[in-house]
Amino acid sequence: QGGVSGYAHLGELFNGRRGLALDVPFGIVDFIEVLQGGRLFSEIWYGFLNLGYKVLPVAGADFPYFGPTLPGVERTYVKVDGDFSADRWFAAFRAGRVYVSNGPLLELTVNGHEMGAELRVERGARLEIVAEARLNPDIDELARLELIVLGDVVADEPARGQDRVALRTALTADRSMWVAIRALGTRQAPRNMIVAHSAPIYVVVDGRPTWKAEAVPELVVYQRGQLQDLLTVPIEPEGDLEPWETRELLREHWERQRDLLRPRVDEADARYAELLERVQRLAR
Repeated sequence: QGGVSGYAHLGELFNGRRGLALDVPFGIVDFIEVLQGGRLFSEIWYGFLNLGYKVLPVAGADFPYFGPTLPGVERTYVKVDGDFSADRWFAAFRAGRVYVSNGPLLELTVNGHEMGAELRVERGARLEIVAEARLNPDIDELARLELIVLGDVVADEPARGQDRVALRTALTADRSMWVAIRALGTRQAPRNMIVAHSAPIYVVVDGRPTWKAEAVPELVVYQRGQLQDLLTVPIEPEGDLEPWETRELLREHWERQRDLLRPRVDEADARYAELLERVQRLAR
């Protein structure tokens, strides 16, 4: 119907890992909520980006379940050109002009292209990275700004006591990649951190996908394992996150629903196998 859909709760709770393994290969996951409850959780998101899938970040507090955050503390910022409208907001979100934050404000360009852009270049092209982070000192002291390529921090710039930090550097486009930035405050408790993370900019070199080729075999094994868990791991209704809401539903329907899922699981598994074969073929 043309809507935007994705997974909340860091892609982690309510068996989110299994659901994502099933849904992402079909192109029906637009986003994962990677910032929630004072915590940035990027492992699952990075994994799909490194498989070559384009998935956007969003944020939410999930108040009152997750403390100490309050409603509106964790936000999804979208850059809208012209006058605001809901349609323009969603169009800009779909285009990836987005970052998540509970404090820092971000800007990022690669060769002048903004967050969400796909930049097509030849191998060896020079990539000019311009990034900036700002943080209101009433929230926290800005610590540093990091440049992330294919999930790895490749450069960083400390704030040195300032409430604004800029990072300017250049990369060589020796492979296709996704590029993003992350800003951190000094408060970094596991569930009470100040952080912001941009959506990626995708650099496509010689038409190759933006996956992290050396990581794909392990990531495919992991996702295919999640699919098999859907079919084989026993359901424990009393162990569900909110059993008072779900126990009877699971007891009554899960076994029948599992059988109905099998063809979809098989198709998703085949798509992961095809992705792995393509990576191996291009590496030869």
